[in-house]
Order: sequence, then structure tokens, then C-alpha cells
Amino acid sequence: MFLADLNVTVGHVYDAAGQVIALGNTLSVHVETGNLNVINSQTLDTSGHAQSIINVDSASGWVTSNATLIGNSATITTCCGDITSQSTQTVEAGNTLSAISNINVYDEASYISTAALSVGNAIGTQTWYGSSLDTVIDQTNKAKITSAAYIDGGGALYGSASVVSSAIANTASAGGEQTTTYAEIEQRSFGPSVEATGSITSPYVEHALVAVTATGNNAVVENSYGFLRSDVWQENTAYVSARADVHVGTWNGYNTASSYAVGNSNLTSNVGSDVLLLNEQINSGYGVEAITNFTGGHAGGVGDYEATQIASSAAFGNAVSGFLCSTCGGALTATNNQQNYASVSASTNIQTGSGSSVIGTATAIGNSATFHVSSGD
Repeated sequence: MFLADLNVTVGHVYDAAGQVIALGNTLSVHVETGNLNVINSQTLDTSGHAQSIINVDSASGWVTSNATLIGNSATITTCCGDITSQSTQTVEAGNTLSAISNINVYDEASYISTAALSVGNAIGTQTWYGSSLDTVIDQTNKAKITSAAYIDGGGALYGSASVVSSAIANTASAGGEQTTTYAEIEQRSFGPSVEATGSITSPYVEHALVAVTATGNNAVVENSYGFLRSDVWQENTAYVSARADVHVGTWNGYNTASSYAVGNSNLTSNVGSDVLLLNEQINSGYGVEAITNFTGGHAGGVGDYEATQIASSAAFGNAVSGFLCSTCGGALTATNNQQNYASVSASTNIQTGSGSSVIGTATAIGNSATFHVSSGD
């Protein structure tokens, strides 16, 4: 097991901060000017845990906490050369990868933020001003992935409060600038679950944000002023769940709470040249679920138009987006095959007293495909 654990307890301070990073296997390859040819294979067969906990009576400055855990990670970049790479990343079954970031405020705090990120496999490859990027990425996650970020303790939160929690089984990015890009990505999310939670509990908040995201497979391929071919195959069988909770008394300012869950996600975009997008996504298994709960007393005063609460939830089985800015010429050609066999649900629940603006949305879609060509105007 690999573990990073931090626990801080203080009384009355100006600032307090904590950060932990736990990495199972990591690779970083960078050449300032030159070509790269990389073959990478990473296998993880153990559990991992990253935890940052800060307990504070009061703070007049910033209180921050961050916990990051990545099972297999790789970064392959060059400034002015070609890249040819082939990467395989695997996280074996029977393991749990978790990240927890928790801040407890017992009296009051002015500016507070907490973030947790847990990822099974992560890879990014990019070249700037190289003539070509040719990459093959193969990722398989069979572990349980969890992230949790909280602000609690019963204290008042003045100024701003931010909670961000993200759990991802597989994520891959590839791209270039003024280059020809070929990206072939295969991702399998076969673990039991990918679960992200985030919450705020306080008698008073101002400008509070809770953003929670859970993703089975995520692929991003971007380019500019060069031909782009993106060939993406994704399969998710894990239960994917994102849950955001806000339990407050008086609320002031602009407050948002959101949950976003997706089985498979693919974003491909280019500027100024052709795009060939081949997308295949299969989502099955135990379902995709997004839940957002907001329970509040009342705004700082009836008729206080600066007090706004927005709560949203969104769940997708499969989602693909293709974008092309054709200012300098180019066309987008796409072949898309999406299959969703799992339940997809989104739920937003709001209970509050008097306030100026309260907005709630809930969106659940089995398969979503968006292709857009812009003239740049």
C-alpha cells in the first residue's frame, strides 16, 4: 500500500494549509527541443490512500487543504519536436484508491478551500510546434476509486468557501500546436465503483461552492493548425456516483452546488484544420448517478438580491463532443457509436426558507453527442 497522511490541529491562526500527494507509479519525460520515442508500461496491484485533515478554531486568512492520489501517472512532452509514444497502464482488481481532504472549522474562517482528487490511470502527452504527435494509449482500471472533500466543524464561513471532489478511473489527454496529431485511446473502467462526494456544513456561509465529479473514462484530444485524428474506444462497467451536499443556516452571496457523473466522456477539438473523429462508447453495469442536496435556513435578508443559490445535478451514460474552428479552413468528419445499458439518474433536492433567488436543475441522458463547426465569428 502507498499512503500519504497529514493531520493538522491549530487554534486561532491567520493561515493554515495542508497538501498531500500519493503516487503509485509515475513517469515524466520532457525534452526541451528534440524528438521523443517512448514505450511505457505501468502496472499497479496495491491500494493507495491520500488524506489531508485540518482542524482549526478560527482563521482570518486562508485555510486550504488538498489531497491527490493517482495510481499510474505519465507525462510525455516536448517543445519543438515529434512524439511517438505507446503507453499501457493497468490497475489490478481487489484494490481501493482513495483521497480525502477535510477541513473542520470550530469557530469561524474567512477564506477556505478543500479539494480531493483520486485517479486510477492518468496520462498526458503534448508537443508544441513539432511536426507530428503519434500516440497509442491503453488504460485499464479494475480498482475502486473514491474521493471525498468536506468542510465541517460547525463554524461560520465568511468570505468564501470552496469544496471540489473528483474521482476518475481513467483519464488521458493528447494534443499539439501546429502539428499533425494521431491519437488512439482505449480505456476500460472495470472496477466496482467510481464515487465522489463533497459537502459543506455550517451555520453561515458566503460565496460557497461545492463541485463534485465522478467519471469512468475520460479522453481529451486537442490540436491547432494541423490535421487531427482521434480514435477513441471506451467501456465502463463500474457504478459511477457523484454526490454534493450543502447543509447551512444563513446563506449570503452567490452559492453553487453541483454534481456531475458520466460513464464515458470524449472531447476532441481542433483549430484551423481537419478533424477525423472515431468514437465508440459502451456503458453498462451498475449505473450512473448524480445527486445534489441543498438544505438552508434563509438568505441574509428577505429581498437581498445578492443572495443566490444554484443547485444542479447531471448524469450521462456516454458523452462525446467534437469541435472545430474552421477560420483557417478545415472540416469535421465523425463516426459515432454509443451504447448505454445502465440506469442513468440525476436528482436535485432543495429545502430552504426565505431568499432572493433559488435555482435548481437536474439532467439525465443516456447517450449525448455534440458536433460543432464554428467559423470563428
